[in-house]
Amino acid sequence: MSRLFAVPLEDFVAERKRLAKELRDAGDRDAAAEVAKLPKPTPPAWALNLLAREDPDAIGTWLDAAEELRDVSARPGAGLREAMAAHRDATRELLGVVRERAQPGGKPLSEPMLERVRELLQAATVDPATAEALRAGRIVEGDEAPALFAADVGSEPAPRPAPSKAEKQADQAKADRAAKRDAERKERERADRIAQLEQHVAELEERLAGLRDEAEERDAAAKEADERLADARRVLHRTESEAEAAADAAEDAGEAVATAERELRQLNRQLRSASS
Repeated sequence: MSRLFAVPLEDFVAERKRLAKELRDAGDRDAAAEVAKLPKPTPPAWALNLLAREDPDAIGTWLDAAEELRDVSARPGAGLREAMAAHRDATRELLGVVRERAQPGGKPLSEPMLERVRELLQAATVDPATAEALRAGRIVEGDEAPALFAADVGSEPAPRPAPSKAEKQADQAKADRAAKRDAERKERERADRIAQLEQHVAELEERLAGLRDEAEERDAAAKEADERLADARRVLHRTESEAEAAADAAEDAGEAVATAERELRQLNRQLRSASS
């Protein structure tokens, strides 16, 4: 069973299938069925199982600090603060080792994944059975699976003790972290909505300013056209007046010519009469 949890994370499913087949072929169908139902470890759980196999001293140091904190929490009094500080330091050091050495699928764990490693360690802090699963390198994660596989398939699960003060504190801390993450998520969503609205307002203001500039330009052009039209009307009126005056002058000139022609004809007749 240990070799199943020792394979690279990307090979877990194939190894689980191979091991289940091996057990079936050997006639142990119950064990094969149990193996086939084992959940694939998440990257955080796989990372801790890797360290349990490759660096048991690092895991053991952390487990000692967790056990000390459980013992002191069961009888609150002197030493609780020191045990909590030692547990915090051990957790920080172990997370540093996980960050450096555990790379499921060849990729380092992201910060959210490291936070889930921290939550698994918290579970192992308050639950001795989960702590033993971690020591054995068989810890898993997920609501659909048990939190540990400390023994081989077929063994009885260890009974969970009554909730201790440390467990209650851990549960409250977990709930507080979840509430904080939810509040931060809502705040990010609120900030994103505000940023989007501000962007839309800025775009509309910019568009409105452009429309106002265009309206002012068109109004100015309309006023200029009105002025040109007024000038043209004044020129037309003046031209019409001048044309009318010219027509009157031409008519007067025509009448003068006609009068002069009549006088000339009369004088010519008088001249001919005097000559005869």
